[in-house]
Amino acid sequence: MIERQIKPEVAAIFAEVARGRRNIYTDDAAFEDLLQAAKAALEEADPETVELIQQFARAEVPDGGILFHGMVVDQDTMGESPQDPVAFEHKDRDPDTEAALLAFASVAGEVFSFARQHRGALIQNVSPVPGHEYDAVGTGSRSLLDWHSEDAFDDAHPQFVGLLCVRGDERVQTALAPVDRIPLSAEDEAVLRQPRYMHGIDKASGGTGRPEDGVQGPALYGDDGKRFVRIDMDCAAAVAGDDEAAAALQSFHDGADNAGIYVTLGEGDILLFDNRRVMHARTPFEPRYDGTDRWLQRVIISDDLGRSTDRRINHARVVENELVDA
Repeated sequence: MIERQIKPEVAAIFAEVARGRRNIYTDDAAFEDLLQAAKAALEEADPETVELIQQFARAEVPDGGILFHGMVVDQDTMGESPQDPVAFEHKDRDPDTEAALLAFASVAGEVFSFARQHRGALIQNVSPVPGHEYDAVGTGSRSLLDWHSEDAFDDAHPQFVGLLCVRGDERVQTALAPVDRIPLSAEDEAVLRQPRYMHGIDKASGGTGRPEDGVQGPALYGDDGKRFVRIDMDCAAAVAGDDEAAAALQSFHDGADNAGIYVTLGEGDILLFDNRRVMHARTPFEPRYDGTDRWLQRVIISDDLGRSTDRRINHARVVENELVDA
């Protein structure tokens, strides 16, 4: 995976872009204004980084991910890690970190969200929440968040994911498993490409997380030898009684464990990864609930927002909750 240092003069531009641009969590026009201004500022200040992100979006970088270092986060302005993201979203502050994340993400594609997650917030603030400790969701902590691709149960699943680390925790690792690195027998690959799996709807999306309550589909797909993934190991299983499919899924999981790339996100890091070429995971940790817990800001990104036109009926970038068969 490529790692790149953001130049200090580039990192500094987002505070200027964000100055006075507020209410982005509640006002579509304010969000759009910030996104366009941040993207334009990055394009002018650092065309080399823009070209690298465009290469990433064209699947021309190794392992389907880029990790950027060097953004500056004003911890005093950000305040305590939010146990209630809604309260944070109403905090009166210039959205410096959001401007940076949107700039990098919007070069890769179109930022969007699902109405079912975080009330449709286009930027999601993710930190440990009391009561979620053992849930297989981003706000969990004490359990392993196992290998998954985002929104595997939905045909509108994102092409890319962007994360900005507001506050790091050296006890926690984010793991990426590029699917092209995972060795599979021809037989297992063929099985994984067949609709022999149940994809449960995770609790963060309003589901139970149980495979049997989800939709049926394959774990891998792609034409002409391409390998794309849509699976959430915490919420997926082979169709009941299909031992061959279960064995293939276990081989895939074991291969991901062996192929994993582990990184510890630090303050100001921005991670972009391809949600269809890479599974990701997060190691368990003990939350502190003292205002200093690990805190990420997260966006999901589409390579073709037109695919969800019929489901974006209330907001231009928010996909409504109707599910499409896998």
